[in-house]
Amino acid sequence: MKKWHYWLLILPAVLVIMLAVSPVLALWAGIPGEIRLFPGTEFSLSIQLPFRLIDGNGLDVTGPKGQFSLIPEQIGKHHFEVKLFGFIPVRQMIVHVVPEIRVYPGGQSIGVMVNPIGLVISRIVPVRGLDGHEYYPARDAGIQPGDLIVSIGNRKVTRPEQVGQFVNELATKSSCIDIVLYRNERYIHTSIIPILSMQDDFNGIQRQVYLLGIFLEDPASGVGTLTFYDISGRYGALGHTVTDGLGRSVEITDGNIVNASIDRIKQGLRGLPGEKLGVFEIDQSIVGTIDKNTRFGIFGNLIQQLSNAYFPTPIPIALSHEVEVGPVKIYTVVEGEQIKEFDAEITKVALQTHPDDKGLVIRITDPVLLMKTGGIIQGMSGSPIVQNGKLVGAITHVFINDPRMGYGSFIEWMIYEAGLQYDEKTGSRVLARAS
Repeated sequence: MKKWHYWLLILPAVLVIMLAVSPVLALWAGIPGEIRLFPGTEFSLSIQLPFRLIDGNGLDVTGPKGQFSLIPEQIGKHHFEVKLFGFIPVRQMIVHVVPEIRVYPGGQSIGVMVNPIGLVISRIVPVRGLDGHEYYPARDAGIQPGDLIVSIGNRKVTRPEQVGQFVNELATKSSCIDIVLYRNERYIHTSIIPILSMQDDFNGIQRQVYLLGIFLEDPASGVGTLTFYDISGRYGALGHTVTDGLGRSVEITDGNIVNASIDRIKQGLRGLPGEKLGVFEIDQSIVGTIDKNTRFGIFGNLIQQLSNAYFPTPIPIALSHEVEVGPVKIYTVVEGEQIKEFDAEITKVALQTHPDDKGLVIRITDPVLLMKTGGIIQGMSGSPIVQNGKLVGAITHVFINDPRMGYGSFIEWMIYEAGLQYDEKTGSRVLARAS
């Protein structure tokens, strides 16, 4: 077979393969499918062959050396077509020009108190009855570890101490108690027969109590850091989801944040994460409500006014493509309630055009903070990261093998989760509250 006949046979297959993989190659080449810009800010892109960028008028705007630059002045959308060799469409690139968003960086330590949909059952255990025999009331009722107890005898439960109280009140009236569980996103109605047993109270005195044979976890609560708040009172914190003891995201039906005071620091070591040990009272004055729990943090509305001495006025946020490798400032509390500024650096920035966590790798460089905490510790999650006068992200996780380093999340995704959005039709910013 002649060589040109051979090429005629394989050329269609080569073209099909190129068309199939070209969108992936375009992404690998750093050409995003969608991006946001603020008016007056420059966006530059290096476009290498075989790709070309065509604007909405059909003009090739790639530039003589493959450099594309855009400085939009008006709110709106710009559509571009990424084409293979300049004539085979591969994908669209949409540039959203949105109003600049300014918020107050946080840094305050907060106590996080959530009322989940129910109490988590961590273990099923036997109960020794007054007759000396072992019984499994929970197992016999079909209850499993990981189930959530929603109600007992038509009484909603939100705190562990309520379970024993309700059971012992109802068991004197009926040997069988109705119970509602939540499992795999559905409610399960069952009944349980409590077992009368002997149990020591706090004073070591034995008394008769009715038991279900379960171990419960406390409602998710702990110390974290506020990331930002808006002039409207909308806030975001933590930078990651609140989970239960089994690592599952907590479905929040109601929750609050309160002021927390850092009492002492458990320093982080290689292989052993450190921790802020904070003090907050459950019944103290509420700072804000919680209405969303997502992988980018908790969100809600402030009830009290807050302040950060470093930021008397709000500052602009940075969109993900604006964040750079280099020095940054972080803001957090390591003693009492006073926010302090510390040095750190971004060592890696992930290319993200759609919401995803762990977009940044952070290294703590401040000698004072390293001496105090050893690096990033639990309770520091949500600490705001500021670069070049803009809020760029929040600290989220620590590296177990090196506490000086950890992950951060882009502030752009937290702002989106908070509902601080914009209306593309009117070009104005809107507050989309969670319902």
